[in-house]
Amino acid sequence: MKILYILLLSFPSVAAVCQTNAWQLTTCNDEWKPAKPKKASFLLCSNRVNDTCYQFAYYNMFGPRIRVESFKDEKKSVRHGRWAYYYANGVIDSSGDYLNGAQHGIWLYRNQDGRITHMKEYYKGRFIKDSAIHVAEDNNVPLKPGEIESGYPGGSLAWQHYLQKNFRFPPRAIDAGVGGEVRLQFVINKTGDIVDPEISKSVEFSLDEESMKIITGSGKWEPASKDGKPLNSYKIQPVKFVIIK
Repeated sequence: MKILYILLLSFPSVAAVCQTNAWQLTTCNDEWKPAKPKKASFLLCSNRVNDTCYQFAYYNMFGPRIRVESFKDEKKSVRHGRWAYYYANGVIDSSGDYLNGAQHGIWLYRNQDGRITHMKEYYKGRFIKDSAIHVAEDNNVPLKPGEIESGYPGGSLAWQHYLQKNFRFPPRAIDAGVGGEVRLQFVINKTGDIVDPEISKSVEFSLDEESMKIITGSGKWEPASKDGKPLNSYKIQPVKFVIIK
């Protein structure tokens, strides 16, 4: 069995949300009760983000993510932090934040291709507005005069060297014979830091985590700019895992 990987950079404009790691894993049966791995249908991932945020990610056992929930405590009594729901194909459906039990800020809604179709804005549970969003089919929008896109320091050769040094195919996915394309969305801020990485297309837990590790461990990037002034830029990073039997 041969294992190949392909990591490509692409830069369509998207909104970015947050993600954490250091998960504790529990295999579950069809009723989401703990079960032995061989009899499990689902995987529950839990993480204490900080003193006021506990995050839970729900996965198919060897398939894509189902949803992400965040609460103020481990007992899940008050919604607080990032929430996200996923289509059956692993593409993120909707995402947004709760603040002390109430929807707060921007919630984004997407079609099954992952394109944002509309957004809703809330303020501490109070609905503000609902806006339809039209995204062009062609994401390769040319830069305007004075605009420079963000990029990895040293360009594509340096990026490939980083990947060759740090990439690994997770044993869990190899054993299960699972591959596919994970997509992450994130922001490169004005100082070149990666901000709010999010799984926008899930395949399987360990593949999602490996993709997240590759992005969050890549260090500072060169920020986008316009007329010499640094800007935040929004990116999508596909990570393709291929198993050839």
